[in-house]
Amino acid sequence: MAIFNFFKTPKIRQYNVSYRYYDPKKEEREERLKRVQQQIADEKNGGSGLVRKGMFHEQSKIKRSSEKSRIIQMAIIAVAIFAIISFMRS
Repeated sequence: MAIFNFFKTPKIRQYNVSYRYYDPKKEEREERLKRVQQQIADEKNGGSGLVRKGMFHEQSKIKRSSEKSRIIQMAIIAVAIFAIISFMRS
């Protein structure tokens, strides 16, 4: 092995580090800028994105509550049918 190292010298290895810094103020500023640009673009297109987001959020709440009430109704009906059948047998 020493013979092979004699003819070929090893290259210098470099250690490259990319430093990452977190600046919360910069992140907040960029987020606000994106929001404002989105609102401006939405107003140009004829509607506010925030209103649409709110509408979908409200619709999903209504849908979830109606699904829960439907499950409860089905459970009550199932218990009632079971009770009627059990009383008819005895």
